[in-house]
Parts: sequence; C-alpha cells; structure tokens
Amino acid sequence: MSPWRPIFDRTMAGVLVVDGSAIDPALAGRDLGPWFMVPAVVSVPLAMVLALALLWYFARLGRNDVPVLQRRVRRTGIVFALAAVVPLVRALTFVHPHEDRVGWATAWSIALLALLFWFLLAIVDVIIVLRGGLREYGELKREVFGGGKSATGDRSDA
Repeated sequence: MSPWRPIFDRTMAGVLVVDGSAIDPALAGRDLGPWFMVPAVVSVPLAMVLALALLWYFARLGRNDVPVLQRRVRRTGIVFALAAVVPLVRALTFVHPHEDRVGWATAWSIALLALLFWFLLAIVDVIIVLRGGLREYGELKREVFGGGKSATGDRSDA
C-alpha cells in the first residue's frame, strides 16, 4: 500500500466518481452540460508570452522620459496583471467546475479581482495623463495667445 493512499482517501472523501470522472456530490444527478477547457499546450505558452511582454514593459518603464507618478501607477498595474495570469490559466485549463467548484470559483475570483485592480489603475493612469495634457494645453494657450503668467513662471521671451 502506498504511503499516499490515506491522504488521497481523505481528499477524495467528498467526491463521487461517476462514469470514471470525479464529480462534486452537490452536482451529482444534475444535467451539467458540456464544459470547454482550454488545453494546457495553448494556455501555458500564451501566459508565458504575456508574462514576458509585461516584464519587458515593466523594465521599459524605467526610462527617464516616463514621469515618476505614471511609472509607479503603470508598474503597479503590471504587478496586478502578472498576479492575474496564474489563476487565470488555472481556471481556464486545470480546474473543472464540475469536479472542484470551490477551486474553480477561487481561481476565477482571484483572477478577476486582480484584473479589476489593474483596470482601476488604468483609469487612474488615464486621469494622470489627462491632467498633464490639460496643464500643457493651458501653458501652450498662454504662450500663443498671451495673457497671464505661465505655470512655470518663466517669461524668457519677453
């Protein structure tokens, strides 16, 4: 007898085996319908490419021409996007909702929560960019049409 057998028996105690597949007891006897799982040969390489692209962009944000506040917001957003990749791949590929409802719901919840934070940070980034653009527009308008001091206080052209 394998030393892992008692652990396996305790783990599988709440799971029914029907037609050779494990099904959650709460779902037994219900018409569950088909469920499409993304093959691992598709989801894992795509996730790796996405993670590499996000890491490349994270490193690229270190340039001097990126304002500090935008760099911080964008890098934080990248961290949340990277945090969403693993649970997203797990939910799409490795956890079947008919066999492990809690694991499936947990994976999707973590992935969607991380993506929600990423989206909120993207909105904050848009607000920061718009604020800077409006400030530059105001300075350009004062420079072209005159009137009032510039935001920097520099009047070298007078």
